[in-house]
Amino acid sequence: MSSQVTEHAHWHTSPYPILVGFGAGFLLPWAFMFYFVYAQGLLAVIVLGLGVLMLLVGGVGWVGETVGIIDDEGWSPAAMLMFIGTEVMTLFAILVGYWVMRLQAPQWPPEGTPEILAPNLATLLLLCSSLSIGFARRKQMQGDAAGFANLTLISIAIWALFALMTIFGWGQLAGQGFAIGANAYATALYGLTGIHFAHIVFGLLIMLLALAPAYKGRLSPSYARSMTMYVHFVNVLGIWVLLQAYYW
Repeated sequence: MSSQVTEHAHWHTSPYPILVGFGAGFLLPWAFMFYFVYAQGLLAVIVLGLGVLMLLVGGVGWVGETVGIIDDEGWSPAAMLMFIGTEVMTLFAILVGYWVMRLQAPQWPPEGTPEILAPNLATLLLLCSSLSIGFARRKQMQGDAAGFANLTLISIAIWALFALMTIFGWGQLAGQGFAIGANAYATALYGLTGIHFAHIVFGLLIMLLALAPAYKGRLSPSYARSMTMYVHFVNVLGIWVLLQAYYW
């Protein structure tokens, strides 16, 4: 007598990824274009607001589909790898554009650029979160959800402090009259650090949403692994920004 097991494949569908894609990949770039190219301030603000709203709703909704599911299908790490892959390609395109501008410039930084100190301490602080989130992941693998949550909270504090230091640095530069449109280097500097800052904000949301389920013992292992991957990726991105924008 033999038994037969029938497996039914199914599609996982969600409206949230398309919100993230259109918000971050379409509306936000158009907002900058409306403001800096076409000088349409009001239209830029409207499009920017819609883009941020779509990004937040899509991101939070997408995360919420996985974060509290213990017996998930394990597809989150693969999805995170694909997401990071698309980010790397996009960032490489931005990097090539920066290289072309940098190598063709007769003087770099351009004349009138104030002395800008590299954020070495802030970047070093940021890298500490790779240690805390790595230990958090180990706690999760050991079945210690509360330990995972506590160490994730430390990572959140590190990233929040880094974000405040970034804003403070922008404020100091703006106080010297070095705004985003001051010269080509200012545009590149604010652009590169702004891209990294956006990843920091999104990462803070990802980690914050993991806390409540973790303290309740209902954290998805797949989500925890994906979150750890994202933290390491953003930290590597921070080193890349430091080297490109401040040391070259």
